[in-house]
Amino acid sequence: MDVAQSLDSLRQEVEGCDLVAFADLSSGMVLCHSAATPPPQEELDALCGAATELLTGDVAKGAGAAAGASDEDHATKALVATGEEVRLYIRAEAEKPEALICVCSPEGDLVRILDCARTTLDSIVASG
Repeated sequence: MDVAQSLDSLRQEVEGCDLVAFADLSSGMVLCHSAATPPPQEELDALCGAATELLTGDVAKGAGAAAGASDEDHATKALVATGEEVRLYIRAEAEKPEALICVCSPEGDLVRILDCARTTLDSIVASG
């Protein structure tokens, strides 16, 4: 299954997931996405910028320091919730720059979405 098919499958598998994006944090680019309604490029760019900051930037470093993590540790997930949506940011393991971004409704099963997103990201990264 290619990346686009994997993202489509994830979005269709979990109820309430409106957008899934596969991003390269090192380049700051969304490489592929799946959405119920195609988002403007500016929205994808903003999501990738947020993912980079939350998973590798000063926010990630500050949160890690507050939690007692070492400088070598890195954030593997972040969640931003509002009354309108929940954004999940999931980073690939083993210092890889890839990440998945899921934009979901607040009513969605976040544990299931997170589990399915982690499985999808690991599969994409493993397939190279």
